[in-house]
Amino acid sequence: MKVFAVIIFIFSYQAFAGLTPVTYQLDGKEVTQNAVRYKDGYGYNLGAKKTLRLVTLDWPPYIDENLCNKGWLYQFTVQSLLKKGYGVYIGFYPWARAVREAELGKADILFPEYFVEDDVISDNFLNQTRNNLLALSQPIPGGDLSFVTLKGNSITFNGDLEAIKEHVIGVVRAYKNTKKLDSMIESKELDTIVANNEYQLIHLLLSNRVSLIVADLEVLKASVYKSQLSNSDKQRIIESLVAVEPTLEHKPLYYSVSKTSPNWKNTLKDLNDEIDTMQKSGKFDEFIEDMKKQCYKFDKAA
Repeated sequence: MKVFAVIIFIFSYQAFAGLTPVTYQLDGKEVTQNAVRYKDGYGYNLGAKKTLRLVTLDWPPYIDENLCNKGWLYQFTVQSLLKKGYGVYIGFYPWARAVREAELGKADILFPEYFVEDDVISDNFLNQTRNNLLALSQPIPGGDLSFVTLKGNSITFNGDLEAIKEHVIGVVRAYKNTKKLDSMIESKELDTIVANNEYQLIHLLLSNRVSLIVADLEVLKASVYKSQLSNSDKQRIIESLVAVEPTLEHKPLYYSVSKTSPNWKNTLKDLNDEIDTMQKSGKFDEFIEDMKKQCYKFDKAA
């Protein structure tokens, strides 16, 4: 008998309404900061001397406006900055809009970002590279980027991108994937269809408009789990998605700090200090698992 582990998202009214508190340890004491609605996002400690504007996207299971606690990355990010005395104003946008806000200097921090090579041109300034405008932090835990297809599709891939030239590929608008893949997409060596998010990618695949999509499989699964589909439809879709081996790359995540932000170097250093503390203590995985346990329950059904 086949047994499936079904993950059910648990929402409190507070989390769903967007008023998600953040709790952390500071000087041996537990501190809780409640959120307020602020402009088009959420604010914390807005009376601070310096308030940072952060822009992000719905990208479960890492971060999502409607996830319990808004995801572990939201919690880690906000608490890291609150510990350093900042006020935080954070908004959720489609990724291309979030990138634009940061590159134009309208936001102080863009996240989560994949590693950006020094020769990657800005999406908004043709005479500038992304790294001329934004500074990358130290890495934080991420996931595997893969080609994903439907179970039963016969896809031959040995790691050489030349092998998949015959296939139409789905990608998300403004995402940076791998250097080689992005170069082939830009030069039109690969036939691609652009989606606005992972959920749209999945439907490109299900409708056979593409035979491969580029994604983190865990993000695809979480995007299905949070949808309004029935549980049976969710399970059916998730079971149909297969990551093609080998993976394209393991992708750590980063913060991008706008170089137009006042004292951006200090902001970057403060983020890196918190990342370094978590990495050296070996507590990143524990933190992530604790966040997941607060929000998921696992039911086993035959």
